[in-house]
Formats: sequence, C-alpha cells, structure tokens
Amino acid sequence: MNSDEAATALAAPGASTRGWRLAGFALLALWLWFTVPLALGTRTLIARDVFTTHLHLKWFGAQELRQGRLPAFNPTWGLGQPFRGNPNAVAWYPGNLLYLVLPFWSAFNLHYALHWLLAFCAMRALARALGQGAWAALFSALTYAASGYLLSALTYYNILTVVAWWPLVLWGGARGDRRGVAGGGLACGMALLGGEPITALLGVVPLVLVSLRDAIRTSRSSAVALRRTLTIGGIGLLIALPQLVATWRVLPFTYRFAHGFDVTGDALSRLPAWRLLELFVPLPFGAPFLSGAAGFVGYDFLPHLPYVLTLYFGVVGLVLALLAARAHRGWTALAGVGVLGALVLTLWPGSVEHLSAGLARYPEKLLFWFALGAALLAGWGFERALAEPGLAARRFRLLAVGLLVAGVAYLLGGSRWVAWVQAHQPTASDAVATAQMGMWVFFLFAGALILAAAAWAAARRSAAGLLTAQLVALLPLFVVLPTDATAPYREPSALTRALPPEAAVFNGTFLTALGDLPANYRIPDGRLAWVRRLAAQDLLPAPGVLHGLRYPLAPDFDGMDSAPLERVLAAFPRLSWEQRARWLRLFGVDGAVLTTAPDAAGVRRIASEDHGGVSTGLYAFDGSAPAVWWPAELVGADSPEEAFRAISELPDPQRTAVVLGAPPPQDPAGSVRLLEAGPDRLVLETAGAGGVVAITRAIQPLLRASTGGEPLPTVQLDLVLLGVQVPAGEHRVVVEASAWPEAVAAMVALFAAAATLVAARRAVPR
Repeated sequence: MNSDEAATALAAPGASTRGWRLAGFALLALWLWFTVPLALGTRTLIARDVFTTHLHLKWFGAQELRQGRLPAFNPTWGLGQPFRGNPNAVAWYPGNLLYLVLPFWSAFNLHYALHWLLAFCAMRALARALGQGAWAALFSALTYAASGYLLSALTYYNILTVVAWWPLVLWGGARGDRRGVAGGGLACGMALLGGEPITALLGVVPLVLVSLRDAIRTSRSSAVALRRTLTIGGIGLLIALPQLVATWRVLPFTYRFAHGFDVTGDALSRLPAWRLLELFVPLPFGAPFLSGAAGFVGYDFLPHLPYVLTLYFGVVGLVLALLAARAHRGWTALAGVGVLGALVLTLWPGSVEHLSAGLARYPEKLLFWFALGAALLAGWGFERALAEPGLAARRFRLLAVGLLVAGVAYLLGGSRWVAWVQAHQPTASDAVATAQMGMWVFFLFAGALILAAAAWAAARRSAAGLLTAQLVALLPLFVVLPTDATAPYREPSALTRALPPEAAVFNGTFLTALGDLPANYRIPDGRLAWVRRLAAQDLLPAPGVLHGLRYPLAPDFDGMDSAPLERVLAAFPRLSWEQRARWLRLFGVDGAVLTTAPDAAGVRRIASEDHGGVSTGLYAFDGSAPAVWWPAELVGADSPEEAFRAISELPDPQRTAVVLGAPPPQDPAGSVRLLEAGPDRLVLETAGAGGVVAITRAIQPLLRASTGGEPLPTVQLDLVLLGVQVPAGEHRVVVEASAWPEAVAAMVALFAAAATLVAARRAVPR
C-alpha cells in the first residue's frame, strides 16, 4: 500500500473505527474529569464575565423563571436594568429550562460544560461534511474545542453559545440539501437566541464560504449558495425573533446605544504583532489568572488581559495547518484575514467603536474566523501528514529545531531577557522577570519535544500518535479555566448578615476612581479563587445577589444601564462625600462597603471585617428613599447639568425633587402607598390634590402608567428616576411593561422551529 492509499484508508468512514473511537472515548473521559464537579455543583468556573456579568443575571433569571416569568427588567441591578432584551442575560435560550430541574450551580455550570462538548461535536460534524475522514475530523474537533480562542470563550456565557453552535450552522451550508439547510437554520436560531450578535454576524462569512464550496463542487451557480445562506440565516432570525424584538425595544434607551463605547475598550483587546508569538508558545505573557511571578505580566504593548487569552492552538496543529494551507486557500484566507484584521484594527485606536457606531469594541472578535479556519486546516493537514509522512516529519523536525534553538538562546541571554521585561513592565521584579524567562524556556523545550514526538508519529503514519501529541501540546491551556468550590459562596458573609433582607448595597470596588476599596487583596497562593472569596465577603455585587442583596449602583460593563444613570455615575468621583451620600439616599441604598469612613452626616458604621490585608466597613445611610414616595415640592432645571448640581446640594432629596423644564403642580400633603411590586409591574395607591409620585426605578419608556384604564404621563425625576403624574383624588395606579410584542414573536419562533423540524424530517437523506 502506497502513501496515498494509506491516507485514503484512514480517511474512509469505516476504517480504523476502533482506534478513533477509543481516542474519542479518551477525550470524553478527559472532558468528564474536568466537568463532572461543575455538573454536580460542587465547583464553578470563576474567570472574568462568569462572575462579573453572567452569574447575577442567571441567578435573577432562574428565580423569575421558577415563578413563570421572563421579565423585561431586573430591579436588583442598576435601578432596573433591562433583562430579557439584554443579550448577556441569554433570557430566551431553551437551555434555561435546566434551572427548573437542577440546583442553580449545576445548571449554571452545565451551560459551559455542555456547550464545550457541543463545540467539539459540531466541529467534528462540520469537518466530516467537508470531506475529512474520521481521524482527521477528530483532530479538527480537538483543535477547535481546546484552542486558546474557545477556552477564552468559556469565560463568556453568551459568546460560548455562538461559537459552539456555529460549526453546525456551517455543517448545514456544507450539506446543502433540505435536511442540511433545516439543521443549519435551527443551529443558527439557537446561536442567536443564546449568543452575542457581533460574533454571529461574523459567522456569516464562513457560512458563505462553505455554501460557495458546495456550489462549486456540484457545478451549481453562486446564486444557489446565496439562497442557501439566506435561507439558513432567515430560519435563524425567525427562531431568534423573541430575543431580537426584546433587544430592539430596550436598546435605544441604553447608554450603549445613546453614547457607545469609548476607546478604552481597545486596551482590553489589543492584538499587537508581538502576540503572534502565542502561535508557538501557549502563554508567553504568563498565566492569565495567577498573581505573583507566574502570573500575567502586562507589557507596555499589552497593558491588560486581552479578550482572547492566547492565539495558541497547538504547535502540532500549527504545522499541520500550514501543510494544508495551499490546498484549501479559502479557509487559509479566512484564518489569515481574522488575524490580519485584528492586527490592523489594533493600529487604529477606537477603530471598532467608530466603525460600529459605538456598539462594538473588540478587534479580537475577528479571531473567530481564525479559530474556525485553523481547526479545519489542521484536520486537512493531518490527512496530508498521513499521505506524505516524510514531508510532515521534516516540517515537524524543522520547527522543533527552531524552538530548541530559541530555548537555548533564552538560556544564554538570561540577563538581557530580565532587563527587557523590566524595561517594558516597570513593576516587574527580578523574580517575576526570571520566572517569565523560565516559562519561555520550558515551553520552547517542551514544544520541541512534542514536535519531535509528532515527527516520529508522522513517519510511522500513526494517527493516534499525532492526536496524542496535539492533546499534550494543548494541555497547558487548561490553566485559563480556573475553578473554585461553590461552598464559600453559598453562605452569606458577616456583612450580609448585618443588613436587612433584600437590602440595597453600594460597593466601592467598582467605582475605582473613588479609591474606596483597594485594587488588590493580599492572597495566600496567588489564585483567582481567593480574590473571588475575599471580594464576596466584601459584598461584591456578584455573588451578593445570591443572598438577596440589591445593587442600585451596580457596575455596567456592557452599557445596558439607562443613559441618565451612567452619566450620573461618571460624575460621581467629582463629588464630596456629603454630595455622594445625598445621591445614595436618593437611590435607596441601605448600606455601603468602604475602606474609609465617609465624611458625611447621617452615615453610621454598623459592621466591619478584616481579611486579605484589607479592613472594610459597612455604613448605613439614615433617611434612604423607600421604593415609592411623595415629594413635598418640585423644582425645575433648564439642563441636565443644572439638575445634577441642584440634586447634589439638596438638603433632603425626598422632600424636593428636580424635573427638567417647568415643574407641574405638586400637592405637598399628597401620599402614596405601595400595594404590589414585581420586576415589570407595580401597583400604587395615591391620595391628595395631585402631583408626581417618585419611584426608585430608572426611568424606562417601556414602563407605562395608568389608572382605571386611562394612561398617566411619566416624568424624568431627579435625572434618573421614574415619576408618575397622578390627578387629584384617590387612585389605584398601575405601572407596568407590556410583553405582547415578545409574546407574538415567541409564537412566530415556535411555528418556524416546528415547520423547520417537519421539513427536515420529510427531507430525503442525501
């Protein structure tokens, strides 16, 4: 049997069945080893947006879903931040049904675990549809699922959903028949329901690529490929219609839509040319979520931890992808444009913000193309390595020698390396710089050894050997998935127990310009888990919501707060503590966690904690606003700036409220009583000669007021809050957000999904 025949035999679906199935079971066992504790709820992922963005959203959504509700607003966060229209909330995703049958921690982490597995299976299906054999498809799936890109996505609840489902969208385009188009459309709908729109939009380009490939292969016109792409996308949009409608209804009133992101987002998502070193060394800048000598060192060209933690997808996969680059130029171009585009956009600060009108901010999102293309190219290169073992072995040896020489050079030039690190990172000590050099040397020598093993496997046409070498090359990346036991977050902290139930809390951590809480704790072993635990004791917003706390001034990393609230928060650092206290009372804050006593009247220290080298105090504010109240008088302001200054100086914000323009008449003796309170519905009872009721919720146009079926005008009160103008007499006032547009969209989506399933079932298999 010659080399071509050997490759054909290995690529055939029925050949080496036992071998690749054993390899698949081994990979499944590795996945289970990592994810079973997550599924049992004894451990949880903790990095980046897992805790800072998604934990509190999913906790609130789970509680509401158990009561049969999918609310428009989340009153526990940012005075009522949009919920079902917030893409980060993933409110419409069918996977949320897990929260109805499983404990919260199990359901929360199973989302990450199952979509990680889905990404693997979906890429394997796509590779098979594109003609790769069983072993090669397994290699592509491993390369995709364990790549630096996808492991980075495992810290984003919604982005992970897109990158897990999208290979199945492409699978539908690659098949091209009715069943494939239906399956691709369903996958597209799931990605849009549970995902992030920018990444999904980028996925259209590879969808066109696979559709054109099939059209060319079958001698069909490009119009057929275009129709197929539009059909898959159209089915997806119909299935995702509830999310699209909900987002469209709230987006115009968010800070993100009104003002967009500023250029600071680029600092978190830079891809300078130096980062191409990540193709050869897994983590050249240190472990992302460790402190100390082994932790991430932000050089001056990479000041912050990036959006994609590393470009690395295995040195074995890199060599194999290069072997297939010429034969599969479309996918090579896709991967290359993904990297090149991110590099070019990095050279233009604020480019993504300008091009997207402020709706997007990360140049590295283009690396989605790179991740898809590199994984598929690695699979095709795997097949070529088995067909041309001599060529593959030589390429492996060549790169192995290169890494070995680089490692020796680092060893010999150690002092120069330490000086270079300290020049580009002034805070780096000798120990940190030396540790960085040690990691480089280790990874370079380890990479050379892995490539030598891959050369040996290629020379013997060992598919299992190449797969094992790639797996070993990818294992160092698992350090980017830190976990912690859930037990420390299940019990309320001492500061939580000092507050009344469902208290509103202000935590100084996220208003860093105030300098109320230090940026770093002294932690015992450098792990992110200790930072999360210590911050939880200081009532960090997440996981504070798990214990019933509310955060009117919560961090808003994605610009979903109301535009007036974000403007107030931006001006907060310029205020004295006396002025800040007035705003905190206005927002109904019951307690503030600070490291220094605020210099303001009516503020009492009710508890304190010492941990992690930090001493924090819990301060109560006398006279904080209730959920609803009746101001004794209204005053007008000609501009938002004038209103902000007036509110900051008011002796009693509950007695006097500020409106823009001429104030309406206000009965000083009026009264209001709260009868019912829910996320989207409040019922009030008012009495008096008429005036404006103040509600401690952010003003949102979706919230409409009425009495006896007659609409009542709403008022922007104190810049941020919702006011309702009521007539004289006694009235039962209802304030609520309608849900009928989403309900209609949900019925359309269900019908579209059902029709697609029927079409797929009736389709004749190709």
